[in-house]
Amino acid sequence: MLSRILKEFEGAEGPLDVNELSRRLGVERSALDGMLGFLVRKGKLREGGLGTETCAHCAGHLSCAQLQMGNLMGRAYELVK
Repeated sequence: MLSRILKEFEGAEGPLDVNELSRRLGVERSALDGMLGFLVRKGKLREGGLGTETCAHCAGHLSCAQLQMGNLMGRAYELVK
């Protein structure tokens, strides 16, 4: 599973939101949080900010304002290069 997570980041053009990554991989957010934490500690990922560039990667069913107001927007991570 860790290699699948890293492949998602390798194909991304910027930071990935944890909620979106959870949907893509079909993994519970709580389990994914632990795996992402492990990859951060190993120096493979770092926590990154969400900017407008990540909106292109969103599933698109809610606007960013709705996501932020409902606290549905999670943390974002990016690959360490």
